[in-house]
Order: sequence, then structure tokens, then C-alpha cells
Amino acid sequence: MTIRRALSEGIQQLASAQVPSSSLAAELLLLHVLGRDRAFLYAHPEAELRLEEERAYLHLLAQRAAGQPTQYLTHRQEFWGLPLRVEPGVFIPRPETEHVVEVALAIVHERLNKPGARIVDVGTGTGCIALALASELPHAEIVATDISDDALILARANAEALGLAGRVRFVKSDLLEAFMSHHGSPAADFDTRSFDLVVSNPPYVSPDEADHLPREVREHEPAAALFSPDDGLEVTRRLIEQAQVALVRSGWIVLELGYNMAGRVRALLGEGWTHVEITNDLRGIPRVLAAQKP
Repeated sequence: MTIRRALSEGIQQLASAQVPSSSLAAELLLLHVLGRDRAFLYAHPEAELRLEEERAYLHLLAQRAAGQPTQYLTHRQEFWGLPLRVEPGVFIPRPETEHVVEVALAIVHERLNKPGARIVDVGTGTGCIALALASELPHAEIVATDISDDALILARANAEALGLAGRVRFVKSDLLEAFMSHHGSPAADFDTRSFDLVVSNPPYVSPDEADHLPREVREHEPAAALFSPDDGLEVTRRLIEQAQVALVRSGWIVLELGYNMAGRVRALLGEGWTHVEITNDLRGIPRVLAAQKP
């Protein structure tokens, strides 16, 4: 089978299975099998696949047609220009989450005016936000938390692969609980200094909306990273409450928002925050909320 035929038949198979972006998915799977870049693919359309390459490609196509996300099959997703390893059981980074990084960087540079800012990424997953910030802020102290052991293992591996292992400290925690005592003060087991900035892409999908998600997401990505009770607000509410304790005076919180959630999350802040700002994504959807602790 030639590269041209493999790509054509792959696109047709995925399109028949109603896989979104079937052309891109077929191309990425073929690139993964061949270990080549896109330029090679289109410069050598008549090159023949070896038998083992053909079998591997057909196997991946079948898995993708059955609903497995492309990223879990190729074990790769780029975020903020960083090549991240992705594994089943850990949430796949989305392009819109890069807006969280943009807002966080603007706050560090323009509001905090503190090169050595102490930052915590809550629910780090693959480590995408923490590692993006570490790559841009060489003097910042960055902590990343997650409740999932699988996520922390993967995030540490990504940090190591990117040469950022010494820049980010990974802590197992339900949100910021590891830094809190039962009385609301920092826990003695951890660094008791408060954070200048809390950033997070928390789970914000209501369980009632599960049927509206693409099957790739609904059936394969971790529910704990997707769903939050109370109409998608329970995790965000807890995080806001904990951030009030964990932040220094005049510290900031930056949160990713789900569709049509800006007003409801703003209401959760109540009177305890100032300078509440909303940033839209490239589609004009309110995507990131930033607020300052008085």
C-alpha cells in the first residue's frame, strides 16, 4: 500500500465512521506509524508502507473509528508549542486553555511585577499549564497539583522530557487541600508561604450534559476531569474558597470557564474579590476569568 492510498482509504474509513476532522486524524495516525513529518508524507506519496506499518496503521484507524481520541493513539498533543505526552486516563489539553496561560502571563508581567512569583496550577493533568508557565517564567516558583496519580506521573514525565523537571513541584492534592489544615490555614507538611497566583482549568461540565459531549470525550476521557456537580460549579466554588486562603493579599486567581458560565462564576466570587475580568477565546466565547484578592 502506498502512502497516497493509505491516506485516502484512512480518510474514507474515518469519515464513514463520522469521526470529526477525519482527514487530519488519518494523517496524524499515518505520521505516527511512519515516524515521519508532514513534508515527507506529501513529498513521497508513492512510497510503499512496510507490512508492519500497514498493519499498525489499519489497527489505529479501527481504534479511532471506534471512538478512541487521536491523541491517546499517538500519545502526543502540542500545547503552547510544547510537545506533551498524552495517555488514556489523563485529560487531553485543549487549544483554548492556552488563553489561561496568556492571562496568567499578563498578570505576572503587568500586575504582580514580581519575577519570582509563586504560582500553583490546580488540576494539572498532563502538566500543560504549569509547564507552559515554567517555560516562560524562569524565575517563578511553580507548584502543580492533581488528585490523580496517573496525571502526576505523566506530568512529571513531561517535565523531565522538556527539561523543566527542576522548575515545577508536583503535589498530590484535591484542589489546594494539601496546603490547608482543617482549620483553613496552610498545612504544616507543605511550604506555608502563600501563592501569588492560582491558575486552573477545573472540571466544569454538569453531569446532566454528558450526553451532549462527543463520544471521544464522553467515553474515553476521565470523568473526574470533566464533570462537576451542582450544574458544573461545585469544583469551581471549592477552589475559589480555598484560593481565598492560599493567596497573598492582592494575589490573583485565573480560571478557565465553560460555555455560558461567566456570569455564574462571577456570582460565586461574591464580595471577596476585585478587578474581575473576563477574556474571550478566538470564537468570542467568554473563556477565562481573572480576579484579585483584596
